[in-house]
Amino acid sequence: MKLAECVENHRKVQGWIDQQLSGLPYPNSVRNRLACACFDMVLEHYKAITELANLGLPGSGFSLSRLLFESYVRGVWLSRCASDTEVSRYERDRLDKRMHELIADVEKTEGFESQVLSKAKSRTWKPLNSLTHSGYQQLARRFNGNVQEPNYSDSDQFLLLNHAKALALLAVHMVALVSENAELEKAVSAKAGLEL
Repeated sequence: MKLAECVENHRKVQGWIDQQLSGLPYPNSVRNRLACACFDMVLEHYKAITELANLGLPGSGFSLSRLLFESYVRGVWLSRCASDTEVSRYERDRLDKRMHELIADVEKTEGFESQVLSKAKSRTWKPLNSLTHSGYQQLARRFNGNVQEPNYSDSDQFLLLNHAKALALLAVHMVALVSENAELEKAVSAKAGLEL
């Protein structure tokens, strides 16, 4: 598959997601608004990564990969774990929990006991930081021979796009749970090809 075909496939997934979420009501509370705003950021990052790949700007797309993961974790934490006081602190940018603490809280809840988030963080956090903060993982891909230009393999870009899609579908699944929409839960599970 060529990168252009891959981009088009991801745009189709994004169109499907947009259709599913269009006008979707959910219980209106500060907690739900903040959680769903985090999930919406996941979806926006997914679209941005896709369009940056299409524009030949993969470095910027890779720099969003950590932010995508963080937005998902924060949304799940706000939805499932945060106390009312923590929601209030979060709303004022006063929450002082680190990512590993948010993940630990989330993994005490139903559906996350397998510790998939902490395992993912353990395996990917250093490379994600490097990609986000112009570390070696990012800079090593800025040369093509002696020419300074982006040099990211198609397979690396396919991996990034599929990672972004997986987190986007998980974010939609969480929106379905927040909105108590069993039909959307089934639809996103089918789209992901998983039993979520």
